[in-house]
Amino acid sequence: MAGVEVEVPAEVKSIVNTWPSSNQLMILLGATEKQIAYFATLQKPSFTWMQTVNPLILEKPTVGLEGTVTAEELLALNPDLVITSSEKDAEAYRKAGLSAVCMMFNNFDGLKKSVTATAEALGDDAPARAAAYIEYLDNNIRMVSERLADVADADKPIVYYLDGQQGKTPYLTSGNGTMQEEWIKMAGGKLATDGLLSGMTKEITPEQLLTLDPDYILVGGLNQHTAYEALMNDAALSGLTAIKENRVIRIPQGTFQWCRFGSEAALQVVWAAKTLYPEKFEDIDMKEETIAFYKKFLDYDLSDEYAEAILAGKNSPTGK
Repeated sequence: MAGVEVEVPAEVKSIVNTWPSSNQLMILLGATEKQIAYFATLQKPSFTWMQTVNPLILEKPTVGLEGTVTAEELLALNPDLVITSSEKDAEAYRKAGLSAVCMMFNNFDGLKKSVTATAEALGDDAPARAAAYIEYLDNNIRMVSERLADVADADKPIVYYLDGQQGKTPYLTSGNGTMQEEWIKMAGGKLATDGLLSGMTKEITPEQLLTLDPDYILVGGLNQHTAYEALMNDAALSGLTAIKENRVIRIPQGTFQWCRFGSEAALQVVWAAKTLYPEKFEDIDMKEETIAFYKKFLDYDLSDEYAEAILAGKNSPTGK
């Protein structure tokens, strides 16, 4: 994804993937058996859904116990391929003699390119699985676009994305040039922070949030439950339209947070559109859609109970 040409073995048999969300894509591409070690962070309780679908995470050796994966750790494992989200790390690993690729992206086109490129490197049936997923993603985006085609710009709600990855404050958000901006606009909303800032995990002031006064506040990220509580317990924000109208909604999170870098972003587009325009998507049952997605693309039989927990934004089957 960084535009660097990398030579990999004709048959990739062993992989270490140091990017949490890309580990979710490994499930999508049917390549978990090739992973010989996992980033230690993935063994934490906050990644319970990914562990549930891919139990190997808890069984295989780990790397990066100190938070950083060193070239020395990887050389000891000698994988055929290393996947990372950092151009700098990928370059350092290659200098150490490893085949390493950066697969980072921050928009839906990037998601498709990353899935395709990863599948190409993996081989076997990964390219076919990638193509099927991309067709599903494109069909969802097209369907949502067609149903919302007659919505006038003046009628589109203002949506504030609350970035709960850290979960400590309601004032972290995303701006222009992000996946969050894309799915909000795809779903027929207006990004509250449009023109105010760019990039992810940016902080605004209480005064700015009060001035924005969004119609909806969608709370996402790994620790969204504490971010939601921080928002609802902040007396200074009690007058916000979204709070008064009961339009503060937690975003689903499954094997990865739907609002960020995983394959479940294909579900996020539909969920967001149905959340903003329920009357236009009455025929779509998000629980059924989620169960079908897990079966077809992640090879997992998701129960009704688990699907409901995912859709409620809980970080585990029994989580908050």
